[in-house]
Amino acid sequence: MNILKSKFLWLAPIVILVILGIFALAFYPAFNPKPKNLPIAIVNHDKGTTIQDKDIKIGDKLEDKLTDSDSDTVKWTSVNSEKKAKNGLEDQKYYGMIVLEKDFSKHAMSKTQKVIMDAKKQEMQDKVKSGDIPEEKAKQMKEKMQQQGGNNDIKVEKAKVYTTVNDGANKQASQIASQVLSGVGDNINKQITQQATSTLAKQDVKVSPQDINDLTTPVKVKDHKMHEVKDHQGGGNAPFLMFMPVWMSSILASVLLFYAFRTTNNVSIGSRIKASLVQMLFAVITAFVGGFGYVYFMSGVLGFDFPNTARMALFISLTILGFIALVLGSMTLLTMAVVPIFFLAMFFSIQLVMFPTEMLPKFYQKYIVSWNPFTHYATSVRNILYMNHHITLNGTMWMLISFMIYGVIAILVATILKKHSDKRTEIPS
Repeated sequence: MNILKSKFLWLAPIVILVILGIFALAFYPAFNPKPKNLPIAIVNHDKGTTIQDKDIKIGDKLEDKLTDSDSDTVKWTSVNSEKKAKNGLEDQKYYGMIVLEKDFSKHAMSKTQKVIMDAKKQEMQDKVKSGDIPEEKAKQMKEKMQQQGGNNDIKVEKAKVYTTVNDGANKQASQIASQVLSGVGDNINKQITQQATSTLAKQDVKVSPQDINDLTTPVKVKDHKMHEVKDHQGGGNAPFLMFMPVWMSSILASVLLFYAFRTTNNVSIGSRIKASLVQMLFAVITAFVGGFGYVYFMSGVLGFDFPNTARMALFISLTILGFIALVLGSMTLLTMAVVPIFFLAMFFSIQLVMFPTEMLPKFYQKYIVSWNPFTHYATSVRNILYMNHHITLNGTMWMLISFMIYGVIAILVATILKKHSDKRTEIPS
């Protein structure tokens, strides 16, 4: 059988095994994504309180417990001011924060303190009426209780905890931060309730049904979202949704511009340079037509909610131009053989665009994230769309500019130095 002599027959199982192995490696970060050391700030303003000569500082205990936690899911960081914590959220240094008010301990224990004092007062009145305690002694005991903080006019208030999550920073990270902060709020209520019931038991105080609710929920948690993702904004996943179309269209445009030059009869250096300049001009035109057309199509036809459509369109256009320069410059120097590498780069970067850094394997965190151009692109899309940032000369823009410079130099060098056939050809020589 001659078919058994065909190398393609034997290559088929080998090729499919290699391809599937490569894609398995590309999607490895998504196999078991677990957050590690997700940064959340805690701001403790609690000044504590004193009950019957005992200092109570619930905020300090909570802060110590969280920052000393052995859990590797969240990394709690103490911040001394709410302003610094908010700046950290804005800069994506933290994904969430929790703030304890200055009277946290006082308010958290106010109901317990009032129940104890009311019970002691009633007990004293009963004993005075029964003659067990002389009125003079009762007066002395009342004065002593007031000196120990037993003011009859204790104002019962719920302690307040404020939580904030940066919803626009990363959808997965913000959801995890919200769950963690919600759990902390529930645990605070449970712990203070346990402390209150223990105190009441030691004082042998019986609690009336109408007081149970306030004793079991001494803390009120107020949740807030910063840069909340709106409807028709991709559910917070716009950087991923706008990654593959932009990158793949940039590759396709680069291939067309590459063949536009290769299929012309430009033999002399002068004519090749002119053709290269026209090629670069059309790269700019292609990038801006594509960028503005893509964003305005998403906005006007598909109903995507861009807070500033023109700003996003400009950034996508500059991104496409940078990507075209990178791909086209590489193809011009190294031929079409580099195209598969760019497709592989896309597949290996999908998970980096989707997940926060803290959910990626350590290898990716240490060696891939910092230099990967797609993570920088995704961060800028997120900042412009969800956090209403302006386009500035930050790391992402300098990266795109470097791609453009590289593309121009590569194209001109290849145009001048590489040999060109005097025959019109449809494929690179």
